[in-house]
Amino acid sequence: MVSNRYIDWKAFTPSYVESEMPRFIAEASQALDTIENSEISSYEDLVYALNDATYKLYRMWGALSHLLSVMNSKEWREVQEKYQGEIVAFSLRVGQSQKLYLSAKKLLESNAANDPVRRRILEKMVQSAELSGVSLEGEKKERFNAIAERLAQLGSDFRNAVIDSTPAEISDAVFPEVMKNDPDRSKRERLYRLRSTRAPSNSERIDEMLRLRDEEAKMLGFCNYAEKSLATKSAGVPSAAFAMIDKLDAATAKAAKTEEKELAEFSKDELEPWDRAYAAERLREAKYDYSEEELKKYFELETTLAGLFRLTKTLFGVDVDEVSPDEKPPVWHDDVRFFRVKEEGRVIAEFYFDPFVRVNLKSGGAWMNEFSNLSVRKGEKPLALIVMNLPERDENAKVFMPFREVETLFHEFGHALQCMLTRVTEEDAAGINLVEWDAVEVASQFMENWCLNEMTGIEIPSELKEKVRSAKNFRAASQCRRQLAFAKTDLILHSGKLEIEPNELKNEVFGHFGLPLIPEDRFLNAFSHIFAGGYSAGYYSYKWAEVMSADCYGAFEEIIPQGTIAVKELGRRYRETILSLGGSKSALEVFRLFRARDPEIESLLRQQGLMK
Repeated sequence: MVSNRYIDWKAFTPSYVESEMPRFIAEASQALDTIENSEISSYEDLVYALNDATYKLYRMWGALSHLLSVMNSKEWREVQEKYQGEIVAFSLRVGQSQKLYLSAKKLLESNAANDPVRRRILEKMVQSAELSGVSLEGEKKERFNAIAERLAQLGSDFRNAVIDSTPAEISDAVFPEVMKNDPDRSKRERLYRLRSTRAPSNSERIDEMLRLRDEEAKMLGFCNYAEKSLATKSAGVPSAAFAMIDKLDAATAKAAKTEEKELAEFSKDELEPWDRAYAAERLREAKYDYSEEELKKYFELETTLAGLFRLTKTLFGVDVDEVSPDEKPPVWHDDVRFFRVKEEGRVIAEFYFDPFVRVNLKSGGAWMNEFSNLSVRKGEKPLALIVMNLPERDENAKVFMPFREVETLFHEFGHALQCMLTRVTEEDAAGINLVEWDAVEVASQFMENWCLNEMTGIEIPSELKEKVRSAKNFRAASQCRRQLAFAKTDLILHSGKLEIEPNELKNEVFGHFGLPLIPEDRFLNAFSHIFAGGYSAGYYSYKWAEVMSADCYGAFEEIIPQGTIAVKELGRRYRETILSLGGSKSALEVFRLFRARDPEIESLLRQQGLMK
């Protein structure tokens, strides 16, 4: 089943996985034995053989993990818990294989690594092995592996606790809209307090995870986990990330105070945390003379998708078409849709789209992932998925999207484009593979800039569109500081300061950036990005990547006055660099190929109205 391009999701049940997983683990282990006992004299002997040996097992585990995110259940949790230890152990065996590690190093020294893309893949393979503890032996190795297995379990438990403690009334699809638009202050307070104190059991998990991550990093020779995390990122060292945060802190401090003064004067009453979004929305309406409800009327889901795909055609020269019901492959839920991406009539990629909230079944937020990458040798096209948490269709089968969700859709589609429009022929560096984590948001954040562009063809009255554009930077400094607070809290938590209680640290950092909290706030207990996702000591990546994405969009701002032809030409260049090159080069190298210089922070500050 998992060897086919499309998984049969109806037949992919907990009982099927439970019965087949032992066989998949055994086959992958036997295939790894064969590689380790053979003579490795070429790139193909190592990289291709390893990919083929692990493909089915990792795909099955990836599919299981996907269903835990979108169709969570007690049965799926039990299967994951049963086999997670074996999967972690197998992955560590791969990462700690002396034969694979030494073979990669030997190939790097030989003519087999003349190709720059293959060389980068081998270099990253060596680095990954070193970060997986390949040099550890005896008791140290046993302890390192035990930590890895425990961290995997803690991450799963953390995510499940957040899902279980999030009732429908504070789901991602509902909570932000209530906070902004519901005049019932007591209701806002009740939901805010519920949201702020979710998953109390995660407090102990956070303490244990931070201790274990610190221990793991020190076993590998790093001073702390933040150093280990940034070793694989384009920032390189924590000091670079802290420097970026400090620079944006200084650039936004004065403007944020002005914004706070304006909000206080407008509201007149003293603002509690559950009042702020509501008051800010009323202030925005007063300043710019339009409401979110008015704007939503023009962003019905189908209209928005059509506009996004129309823009994609103009900028990047590809068509996006939804398949007919009789052509659609199996899906995990009836809401899931399926699309094909075509270039000059030829299908070059496909993706699933899972748009709607499913309370207590689907994780909050939105994300993009991939089921398969471009592989020329296997004849495989990219197959991606986009997941969102939009409200269900209304009585007229319509979904009118808040503008923040429009931006989210464009954002996730930007991720998918980098996966689907890759031209890298080596699958290990195609799409988002090997793109440094703090640069993986560049392509997604870039697309957010186009939501109101005329090239979407979405018909919005020009007067309203100008009001929305004028309001683009409404409270931009405050919003930026909110992200900086998250990023700095994350970095400090992972910088080895274990004597500081995490919640107290969060309170101190949030206070510096002007984020008010209630005394019982436990935001960290639902901070899944860093405790159940891939952003541990990496949340700064959003702002780090935003500097690059803003600079990329700055190139289009310079060219837009020259007309559509010029924009199309630049769009093709953006496609052939940022979207096409994937991880075949470092993110900074790819950026330089597009922009002909290093990234500059000024574009971001200018676009957010923080400098002229």
